[in-house]
Amino acid sequence: MPERLRADLHQARWIGPVVAICGGAALAAIYLHPIAERSLLEQGSIAVVVSYQRALPPLGLGCMLVLTRFRAAALGALAAVLGIWLGLAAREWLVATILSGPGTASRLALPGPVSCLATGLMLAAPERLRAWLLPPAALVIGATLAAGVAIVDPSFHEESFLRGALAAGAWLAAVGFSVGLVDRPWFRIAIRILGSWLIAIGLMLAAAALLPRPRVEEPPPPESPTFPGHDQRPPAGGPFAPPRFDPLRQP
Repeated sequence: MPERLRADLHQARWIGPVVAICGGAALAAIYLHPIAERSLLEQGSIAVVVSYQRALPPLGLGCMLVLTRFRAAALGALAAVLGIWLGLAAREWLVATILSGPGTASRLALPGPVSCLATGLMLAAPERLRAWLLPPAALVIGATLAAGVAIVDPSFHEESFLRGALAAGAWLAAVGFSVGLVDRPWFRIAIRILGSWLIAIGLMLAAAALLPRPRVEEPPPPESPTFPGHDQRPPAGGPFAPPRFDPLRQP
């Protein structure tokens, strides 16, 4: 690699921290904005950042991009963009498929677990396999991010919400890219631990969404209390008994 190109790439590595700092300042301003006055653009960005199912995969993708070689990182970034495009192109069909038929609630929760599982497999894999797993994992991360955003979009067709969500996803990837600049042995170990956690999170969330929940039977209505030796019926001659018909007392 020529020295000039190497120097340009070394300077380009600092784009991630700059984007991370600027995006963090923008999100802080959004949080300070009253909830009732937030625009759809702001709502879209918050919807991605506050959900760990949608926030952790782009963060892990950014860490992986900085730890791999330039060609593999470029291919992974292109795969993520392609996945986002595929998810947006098929969102109408995807939403219609999810909302049709039984088990709608379980299918609505699937994009998050699938994304966490793909990210965890990519991060926890040995270093010699990461370059091969990065493109398909990035494709899944981009597609599930777009699908998850389409599911939670309150406007269904407003592009502002989508733009805010994608901008938040790019910011999270930039944060991961910035953290990945700390290329130390302990950081590589932490990445693999994070990958194992994401695999466990994806499996548990998928199982919770797909496995049938046990039905809880309602308890029977409580019975009126009875006491031994006590008759619930009033005595025939008691003060509350109806008057009897006596023909001798009739006028």
